[in-house]
Amino acid sequence: MLRRMLPLTLALLLPAFLLAPVHAAPASPAASASITKVASVEGITEYRLPNGLKVLLFPDTSQDTITVNVTYLVGSRHEGYGESGMAHLLEHMLFKGTPRHPNIKNEFQRYGARFNGSTSFDRTNYYETFAANDKNLDWALDLEADRMVNSNVAKKDLDSEMTVVHNEFEFG
Repeated sequence: MLRRMLPLTLALLLPAFLLAPVHAAPASPAASASITKVASVEGITEYRLPNGLKVLLFPDTSQDTITVNVTYLVGSRHEGYGESGMAHLLEHMLFKGTPRHPNIKNEFQRYGARFNGSTSFDRTNYYETFAANDKNLDWALDLEADRMVNSNVAKKDLDSEMTVVHNEFEFG
C-alpha cells in the first residue's frame, strides 16, 4: 500500500533506544497489517511500525523524486564531558560504508542521489533524494537500515574524520 504513494517524501524518526538489528525482507500481508496509521494532517500521514519506527509520508505528485530522510533523536546534548563533537563524528562515520555497502558515496553517485547528513543539539539527520521508482526506494531504505546497524568504524577512519570534524568546529 505505501509503495503506491510515489513520488513521495519519506521521513523516518528513530529514537536511538529503539534500534534493533534490521533485516530486509519482503513485506507480508501480516506485516503490512501491523503498520498503524497514527494521524494525518495537511497531507502528511504518520505511521508507526511494530518496532517503534515512526514513518511520515508526504506525497508530492508534482515531483519525480523521492527523499528518504532519516532522523535519529540523538545529538550533541547527549555528549558527556570531554566528548564534544562525538555525535558529529559518528555522523561522518556512517558514510564510511558497511560490508554490504562498502562505498556509500559511490553508491549515491551511481543512483544519481543528492545526499548529506547533519548533526544538531538533539538530532542527527541523513537524507538522499533520487529518481522516484521502487528499485531506488528499496536501495535507499536498505542502505539506511544497513548503515545504522553495520557501519564500518575503523581506527584509521576515526582518526581522519576526527580531524575533519575538529576543523569544521573551528571554522564554523
